[in-house]
Amino acid sequence: MSDKALEESSELPLHETLSPEEYKRLERRARFKVDLQIVPLCLLLYLLSFLDRTNIGHANLEGTRQPDGSIQNPGLSQDLGLSAHDYAVALTVLYPPYIVLEIPSNLVLRHIGARFWIPFLVVCWGIVSTLQGIVTSKAGLLVDRIFLGATEAGILPAIAVYLTFFYRPQEMQLRQTVFFTGASLAGAFSGLLAAAIRKMDNMPTGHAGWRWIFILEGIFTVIVGVVSWFLLPNNLSECWGLTALERRLLQERLLLRSNHYIERPELQEKLHGAPYAGDEGRAPPPNLWRRDTLRALCDVRVWLMCCAGFCCSMPLYSMAYFSPVIVQDIGDYTSVKAMLMTCPIFAASFGYSVLMSLVSDRLRNRFVTALPGMLLSVIGLAVVYAAEGSMTRYGGLIMMACGCYSVPPLLFTWLANNSAGHFKRATGLAMIILTDNCGGLASSWLFNKSEKPKYTRGLASNLAVSALGVLVVILIEILVYYERSMRARGKRDERALQLQRSTHWTPEEVREYLGDDHPEYRLEL
Repeated sequence: MSDKALEESSELPLHETLSPEEYKRLERRARFKVDLQIVPLCLLLYLLSFLDRTNIGHANLEGTRQPDGSIQNPGLSQDLGLSAHDYAVALTVLYPPYIVLEIPSNLVLRHIGARFWIPFLVVCWGIVSTLQGIVTSKAGLLVDRIFLGATEAGILPAIAVYLTFFYRPQEMQLRQTVFFTGASLAGAFSGLLAAAIRKMDNMPTGHAGWRWIFILEGIFTVIVGVVSWFLLPNNLSECWGLTALERRLLQERLLLRSNHYIERPELQEKLHGAPYAGDEGRAPPPNLWRRDTLRALCDVRVWLMCCAGFCCSMPLYSMAYFSPVIVQDIGDYTSVKAMLMTCPIFAASFGYSVLMSLVSDRLRNRFVTALPGMLLSVIGLAVVYAAEGSMTRYGGLIMMACGCYSVPPLLFTWLANNSAGHFKRATGLAMIILTDNCGGLASSWLFNKSEKPKYTRGLASNLAVSALGVLVVILIEILVYYERSMRARGKRDERALQLQRSTHWTPEEVREYLGDDHPEYRLEL
């Protein structure tokens, strides 16, 4: 049957009209077109977000003291006269606005659209990041970092929710991982960029090399933000290059979500036998956005995911902010060589993260890849903490980065796939990213130059938190497995039956209201 004939055919879903081979072929072609429009751009935007947030670590590397007492290519702290405490404060002030604005940002996204909101955030933080390059005092740096936190706060939760507008749950893991590996790529490229840019010390306008890091990278972010306004579609109906048939297929796929709700005949029989629409005493439809938001805030599994997110984000941000300093001290390298030595660490974490996402999607199981990631982070931290040889400790940093950078996208997908309803999903993702940034806030105070080269306090703190993360991930899996078994045995059927008896809603309305609490909703392990 031709595409035109299918477009004019009956209203039957395409998966009932096409043969399985034709459907899969059309689906692959349509999904590939969407991937080309969405995933690379999301990756680039998050890469720039992480780069502009953490490039202060490279800007702060100390310059070389000359025999005459002068400093060649001074770092940020040397140039502005910052103490170690002042620098920690500069890292810290970025996070309070981050934490406060993440959930509101996701609610705004739904109302004004991703095509406007995401580029607006990118341009704003690009301007603020550029201005970091012209600050002349501690106060100016602190104010700039506060505004950087406020303007960047919405980008990660926005992209995490934005992807759910285009993909089915079983397709989310790889896409979430690819965009989140922007953090790994930012770590890899930032070392190369910073090493090259800091050679512009006093060139061509007399600005110190560390200032050019902020100025050039910030200007590039602004340009990308403007261009992204023309490229980002709000939803599937705005994706370019799709035929009408491909667009119809993609929209139908999102409505199916057959992998979430597994109908049980015995429950359906009870629900359809109960009073429903049209009967006297029918309750009015609920306010779902308020209900879903409260469900996210009161869900134990969501809070455990947040705890696990904190446990992997603290070592992640420790790596992002302090890996240049740690590498410089464990190998006694120059500032430029230390920047270059960080590149393999983050390149390895990129490869490991993508591999784990492929395994996770293949097995349709997040636990079997999240747990090894947490364990790898623990092992890597233990090596860096206890080992003496510089290359052994460097290997530990690679293991630590592979572990802590691979887990967040797994948690994002796990939470999103176990959350029904846009507002619960958006709120839950914002919550986990909020607690991730709390980990970044905590990491700001863990590494002090007075403790080099061992950095005992920072490494021990990260090791303890990562070990806690292992236990939390195991607890999440136990709770999900227990809830799935209770639903399979009909022990949760009363939730739906009691609600239908009290409201006289249809079974479909009951399902929409209960969301992932519905006894037929299949939670993902």
